[in-house]
Amino acid sequence: MEKVSSGCAELLCYKNFGVVHGLIKPTCADFEHYLGAVSSLNSLSRFDQFHAVLSVRGRSMSVDMLGNLAERWMDEMGYANQPYLIFSHSDTSNTHLHLVSTDVRLDRSKISDSFDRPRALAAIHRILGVDLQSEFKRDISPLLTYHFSNLHQLSTLLRQKGYRGFCKRGFFYIVKYGQVLLKISEAKIEHMVVKPRIETKHLDEIRWMINSNLLTKDNTCIPVYQSLPHDSSRKLRAFRSELSDHLLAKKIEICYHFNKNQITGFTIIDHLNRRVVAGRDIMGLDRLISPLRTESITRQIRSR
Repeated sequence: MEKVSSGCAELLCYKNFGVVHGLIKPTCADFEHYLGAVSSLNSLSRFDQFHAVLSVRGRSMSVDMLGNLAERWMDEMGYANQPYLIFSHSDTSNTHLHLVSTDVRLDRSKISDSFDRPRALAAIHRILGVDLQSEFKRDISPLLTYHFSNLHQLSTLLRQKGYRGFCKRGFFYIVKYGQVLLKISEAKIEHMVVKPRIETKHLDEIRWMINSNLLTKDNTCIPVYQSLPHDSSRKLRAFRSELSDHLLAKKIEICYHFNKNQITGFTIIDHLNRRVVAGRDIMGLDRLISPLRTESITRQIRSR
């Protein structure tokens, strides 16, 4: 509401606030007191506040369109009859809305907040008509034609495509948006995709391509962050370099592995030949990411 007063936000709508709707110009205190009164009806509930942010990339959707989607989403999430407010903020480069409500109903019961994230994403997908299974089948079919030496390499490729793959209790899972899209035994998926032998010639070709490009491309690794709402904090998502950007244009992708802010290894994805290769089979990590002397690289290339 302070941002509304300062002109960088707008209160799009407020619903189900009882007597507050009779006021000509309700204040922040009016909304706060009403929400507090409803929340106090359930003395056993510890966490009553509902606050969600719906955001789109850039200005790809108008505020009115996103506002309409937000109201439908609140209905899907079980808040149709709850007092809630929808704010539009214009203080970032992405169109986004803030939705504020309470989890306590007027009959003193509480709306469950269990598995909020999967339920929220499922609701968005229903409204937008997104078919996750069809999207998954379309994405996964070409990925399973790649050559892998182990399931860790398959997990790396899946992560680059927006999925999460992991082994647990003898099964391999593929997950996206908090939803399990595939569960298959480790033995079966290994039989389907793992092929331990990789031709030495292929490894030499990748090694030569990296070494030759180290002559002209900067291999300094730069962190890539995901900005969280209002840039209040950042999450490290990946590393990139001029070298990796250049090779990616040639269908050779370097995936840097890291722990916190420290790069610990790398994997090479050869999209042209559909092969995933452990970085250690190509060269040492220090050689890839540390400044290298031009003369030593030139000698290695000429020796071929």
